[in-house]
Amino acid sequence: MNKPLAVTVMAALFAAGAAFSQNPATERAPVHERHEYSTYEKLVYKNASQFHKNFNAREFAKNGDLVADNLHVNSNGVEVNGREAFVSRIGRFVGPFPDVHIEDLDIVVDGNTAAIHFLITGTQKGDLPTPEGVIPASGRAIKIDGAEFFVFDPQGKLVDLVTVENLGLLAQQLKGK
Repeated sequence: MNKPLAVTVMAALFAAGAAFSQNPATERAPVHERHEYSTYEKLVYKNASQFHKNFNAREFAKNGDLVADNLHVNSNGVEVNGREAFVSRIGRFVGPFPDVHIEDLDIVVDGNTAAIHFLITGTQKGDLPTPEGVIPASGRAIKIDGAEFFVFDPQGKLVDLVTVENLGLLAQQLKGK
């Protein structure tokens, strides 16, 4: 990788915002033109879309098969390195939210990079540890969105992942505010 994923993502968001701001309100927004994915991009799409399927099936170890040994993850500002650390971390929501489910809303692939916009739903049945302290089990339902940005190696193994979720909304929903 020439640039860190976060730099690439920020540059793309800035470019998209700049292009949008130059588009007068009277003009139509640019339309995405679909194209046929290459064989490699089809592998990237398949592997990226498998992560949440494995999560929903509670088959967390299968996600370990999809990542490189030297995986780097930035999950809402928390850094995780390596396959084992990743696999042990991904199941952390199941205790507090036994019915947690992730629904992929949009998946976009370009070369070795994929982006997924997703929705997380569930009901808090257990205590949730947070950096600000524990949020006691509330019995409240959650519905928050998030996005993940994946970078894959030439063999289709995940090497870099950035996850961003609306944790402020999560806390509001659990605290009833």
